[in-house]
Amino acid sequence: MKFINDDGVDVYALIYEVNHILGLPPLPTTNTTPQGVGIYGLMDDVIAVLPRDDLKALVEKKLETRQHLKTLVKALESPVVVVSIHFFYFNFVSCCLCYMHNSV
Repeated sequence: MKFINDDGVDVYALIYEVNHILGLPPLPTTNTTPQGVGIYGLMDDVIAVLPRDDLKALVEKKLETRQHLKTLVKALESPVVVVSIHFFYFNFVSCCLCYMHNSV
């Protein structure tokens, strides 16, 4: 997270706000906190501190009580959306690879 913070994104403030909203304790900033490498490591670190059981129960409750959320989830699971996401991802990765190849 330090390299992101050094690039001007106040990651620690963002994590503090997310923790505050979710009712979690502040993230310790000591060197004893395990840290992953790269964006995947960051995501693993964030997921590790999330209360997954509470979030899963909340989502299930909302899916039972909120028709618009149920409709949204059904729409996102449709084959058209799934194929569109895969198409976008493939094109995004292709563009990134072309950019990386041409800038070397």
